[in-house]
Amino acid sequence: MAALETTLAFLVLLVIDILIAIHILMTKNEEPTSAVLWFFIVFSFPIFGVILYLFFGINRIKTLGLKIELANERIDHAQHEQVSKIIKQIFSEREQYIYHNKKEDNDPLSHHKTLDRLLPKTQALIGNKLELLRNGTTAYPKMLQAIKNAKETIHLQSFIIHGDIIGKEILDALVKKANDGVKVKILYDKFGSLKSIFSHFFAKYKKENPNFQLHPFAFINLFTPWRVQLRNHRKLLVVDGNIAFIGGINISSDNDIRVCNKDKYIHDLHCILHGPAVSSLQMSFLRDWHYTTGAPISQLFTEQHFPKLTPQGDTIVRAVDSGPGQNYAATEKALMSAIVTAKKSLWIMTPYFTPDKAFIKALTMASARGIDIRVIVPKNNNHWYAQFASRSIYRNLLLNRITILEKTGIFSHAKAMLIDNKWAIMGSSNCDIRSFRLNYELDFVATDGDFINELRKQFEHELAQSEEIKIKSVLKKKLPRQLLENLCSLLTPVL
Repeated sequence: MAALETTLAFLVLLVIDILIAIHILMTKNEEPTSAVLWFFIVFSFPIFGVILYLFFGINRIKTLGLKIELANERIDHAQHEQVSKIIKQIFSEREQYIYHNKKEDNDPLSHHKTLDRLLPKTQALIGNKLELLRNGTTAYPKMLQAIKNAKETIHLQSFIIHGDIIGKEILDALVKKANDGVKVKILYDKFGSLKSIFSHFFAKYKKENPNFQLHPFAFINLFTPWRVQLRNHRKLLVVDGNIAFIGGINISSDNDIRVCNKDKYIHDLHCILHGPAVSSLQMSFLRDWHYTTGAPISQLFTEQHFPKLTPQGDTIVRAVDSGPGQNYAATEKALMSAIVTAKKSLWIMTPYFTPDKAFIKALTMASARGIDIRVIVPKNNNHWYAQFASRSIYRNLLLNRITILEKTGIFSHAKAMLIDNKWAIMGSSNCDIRSFRLNYELDFVATDGDFINELRKQFEHELAQSEEIKIKSVLKKKLPRQLLENLCSLLTPVL
């Protein structure tokens, strides 16, 4: 009897492994390295490997991406007369702010023209004012002040909303405004905000108030573990449709030195935006809200959410939202366009540096053209495996005259790219495969204005606090260390 049960268990497991093998072949044919890795894991560890694949191997890019794409199409082709009128009005007003320089029409290295072709659903808008915010200690008071001054609407979106001092302070402020009649909408990611879910933090705010709405971007549970892969990593706050906060800072006390444990303090960057480009960020939030809640388009695309556009500064801003079903791989395209069009310098700051081979090859080709490439990563990373994976590619980069620097001190979660000291890319995206292909990210491309000078100074500050990695130290690494780093590098498709 025991032998029969063992045989049946073996056959069931074999069938499951074969079904998973078929799934790998059908969904990962464009990622041979990832496919081979999953074959190895599933067949080497039949039970544990299956569990790992269910959680981290299935990404549902095609199915979930299709649902989101259909939701976006409903907005783009809205038939309701009043909605259609407002959407047309929004785009009509934006036309006068769309950047166009005839001198760049025949410039093959114009990043504006390149991005227009690569990302036709995005627009570079003039007349914006951008201010760089260093760390949550600076960003949160300004966000709270904007919330306090709100008159009609507040839209908040964050990968992480922690149920700590900062999380409570911000959500309490939002509840107060909702009680005053302001319409508040909040989106959070279930994976990023897992601690708050387990502590029932959000449950405390789900009271009957029509002006206060709080929703997770995607519903995940034990019966659909694969949903954990597609995460909404965006960080955005839009108040009254005319001021926006965007960058890499989550809602967490770890970003505020005034209230956090100093051992957990995280260095990060954020921005405050005024001007026509706020409408692009508002559009991004409302698309996510429509997909998440199914709210009628007629309630979202209103004059209240899109006030009249007015120029506020001299920075050109292009919002770039990226993810399956929404400008898929737009983050990677934007960063690759920077590598290809850079004329003098390319400085990168990122907490996780595990791009794919194509990205690394593009960097080495740019270096061969004489571009000054510098990559700043944290010396003290909050994910040791991501750090080891990054270090596995140091040798290749250093041998191709690319400068690698590790920022000392506290963990740096800051992410930005500065090109030729003239334009920049910044937002929620890391320089890794997850941000390129799996996450829903929100970034912006900024050109001209005081913001570029401020970001350059920030890069110089980061460089001054960083240690340059020398090729000798990489070549002297002991075999066990090399093996561990190379093993972690195999996991880059899901890190």
